[in-house]
Amino acid sequence: MMKKILSKSGKALIFVLLMNSRFYSQQSGLGNNHVAINQGDPPVEVIRKAAHVTPSKRQYEWQKLEMTGFIHFGINTFDEVEWGKKEIDISKFNPKEINVKQWVKAFKDAGIKLLILTAKHHDGFCLWPTKYTALNISRTPFQNGKGDIVGDLSKACRKAGLKFGVYLSPWDMHEKSFGTPAYNRYFMNQLTELLTNYGEISEVWFDGANGEGPNGKKQVYDWQSYYKLIRRLQPKAVIAVSGPDVRWVGTESGYGRQTEWSVLPGSSTNEEEVAANSQQKALDGAFTPRNLMDEDLGSRQKIMKAHSLVWYPAEIDVSIRPGWFYNKNDDSMIKSPYKLADIYYNSVGLNGVLLLNVPPDKRGLITEGDVKSLQGMHYLIGQTFKNNLLEGAGIKASSQKKGFSAKNIIDRKPETYWTTDDTVSTASIEFELAAPQNFNCAMLQENIPEGQRIEKFSLEYRDGDKWVQFAKGTTVGYKRLVRFPEIKEDRIRLVIEQSRTNPTLSSFGLYKAPPEVSFMPEGVTFKDTASVKLLCDTKDAGIYYTTDGSQPDKSSRLYTGPIKLDRTAVITAVAISPEGVSGLPVKAGFNKAKYNIEYKAQYDSAYPGSGVYTLVDGALGTYNFKDGKWQGFHGTDAEAVIDLGKIKPIRKLSWRFLESTGSYIFLPGSVEYSISDDGKEFRTLKAIVNDEAGRQDKIPFIKSFDAFPENIQARYIRIKAVNIGLCPPWHPGAGDKAWMFTDEVTVE
Repeated sequence: MMKKILSKSGKALIFVLLMNSRFYSQQSGLGNNHVAINQGDPPVEVIRKAAHVTPSKRQYEWQKLEMTGFIHFGINTFDEVEWGKKEIDISKFNPKEINVKQWVKAFKDAGIKLLILTAKHHDGFCLWPTKYTALNISRTPFQNGKGDIVGDLSKACRKAGLKFGVYLSPWDMHEKSFGTPAYNRYFMNQLTELLTNYGEISEVWFDGANGEGPNGKKQVYDWQSYYKLIRRLQPKAVIAVSGPDVRWVGTESGYGRQTEWSVLPGSSTNEEEVAANSQQKALDGAFTPRNLMDEDLGSRQKIMKAHSLVWYPAEIDVSIRPGWFYNKNDDSMIKSPYKLADIYYNSVGLNGVLLLNVPPDKRGLITEGDVKSLQGMHYLIGQTFKNNLLEGAGIKASSQKKGFSAKNIIDRKPETYWTTDDTVSTASIEFELAAPQNFNCAMLQENIPEGQRIEKFSLEYRDGDKWVQFAKGTTVGYKRLVRFPEIKEDRIRLVIEQSRTNPTLSSFGLYKAPPEVSFMPEGVTFKDTASVKLLCDTKDAGIYYTTDGSQPDKSSRLYTGPIKLDRTAVITAVAISPEGVSGLPVKAGFNKAKYNIEYKAQYDSAYPGSGVYTLVDGALGTYNFKDGKWQGFHGTDAEAVIDLGKIKPIRKLSWRFLESTGSYIFLPGSVEYSISDDGKEFRTLKAIVNDEAGRQDKIPFIKSFDAFPENIQARYIRIKAVNIGLCPPWHPGAGDKAWMFTDEVTVE
């Protein structure tokens, strides 16, 4: 909606950062993670070079983690904001029930192997007792000023066998030296504390945010010095996202590209050339496309124009909640286990590493809802991939290099792999099972220590005397997961249709995911009756359901046909496969409209709520305008006529509105109720002028505009809310259209 100044922590600035050809790349590792393209290199040579760019050792170890965790925690948690400000009251910071071991357990139980803590966000508040600013944890009531959350969490991670990383915001709204050369020294002093006092650091996470400091200036970050310091003090740590080892995928949705290359084009790898340039030139001159949100970053067309090629893999970040810091208003909007599993398929399963944020609350605990969702995700992923249905199958490859048999791809040993002779870039591998098996997911893994090469593949099953394609994909990289409708077959073929030189595979498998129930329609508001179908992605699965919101099991009603509803209900359903594997319960709400309604002013299609019955369906929105229950009017008034069905006594009228000024949402300037017996002639019952419309409120809130008539009865009620029109002069969006959000009219 609404004018996002920067994406999470300013990553939309998309810094293209320095990777020197020797200093940042040399390791006792897997090969060269960069290569120069010489003027005059023919296309075939460029492709050959691209096929032999490989990850550094630290990049490879990072990629194998697959899932990492983000913990946003700080003064923003207590102020209930995403971004702080330069003047903050840190005395609020006092998480009295904090338990970092609980954080670690929640992440570890979900299969996450590294945790990154926001040691300092943009406001400048530090979660460790730094010597370089008073804006730190030692100056708060927390543990009587003796606390050190960075220290506590790093110890808890080591004890549990998890790796530990730190997020240190380069932008500092509070520090007075920000915007001067002195700030770079200040920043490196803090970075030194984190890199020397807390054991092994496995990832240092920088964003590109660069707003104004207290002096109104922006900072020229000395990235090269930051990187050299990290390499000296923590040589095993990867530097992400504004860093030379790991790039941001380009969105915060948790979803990567369908074609994700880790080998990207650069403009230079000449160290002397880079060193001779100004800092900005250095940032521009070393690697990768400037716009990391492009869909195509590393195709043949892209790399042909490059001066160099570098290994620069994608980290794909997302929060389990709408926001990055905890806000109680988001408690009803935690991503479900199935949603998190879908994100896994579209991040880890698209050659990326998933960075999943789960923020502790004001108590210093991860909420039960977040924990349950993490546990559910882990169940779904673990249950899916515990058995490779191809193990024990007969295997025949159209080509295989001596010593690199196709059998290596199902031996559960990532260090062994299949490849063809060096001159062969297309191939197929056939699998014959002892008996037909049900499956709906495939996994492919290239042996990336030899490079990323596969450009196009397909999967087929044997039908009589012909092969039938049932799935396809482009890049593979570290891992590619492909889902498709359930198939039961015993002869399968993997076809590598295009590759940059000879392809490699370290793993290939077919799997069966636990069943998932879906609704048709998926939650709806209806006038009289509704018919709901329950669908399942697993053939012959039993679907059990309840309509009162309780958890179903095998003793609940068995679904045999559409469910007829004539009242508001919550349907909860679970499926159990013929093999006895259970899915997880899913639910959807179906709301019967209390009255009929006719709109006189149309709501905005971007925020329709539940549609035409939003104002009379009994479903209340939260403080988060994105929860799907609010109806938005962009610069326009809201007006409708409610039909009660017959003349009724009216003792109270109430209409709810949301204010969230940071999202350009304001309360109406006035609300008017009119009544009629015939729906034609209306008389004003109550006009409420909102004298506080357009005021500068910082925290979202919900307000009801109430009327209490006496001795009044009517059938029709006309409601009208007047939008303030434009954002007020004090607002950053002054002059832009204001939004008005409403969710429910109550008649008593």
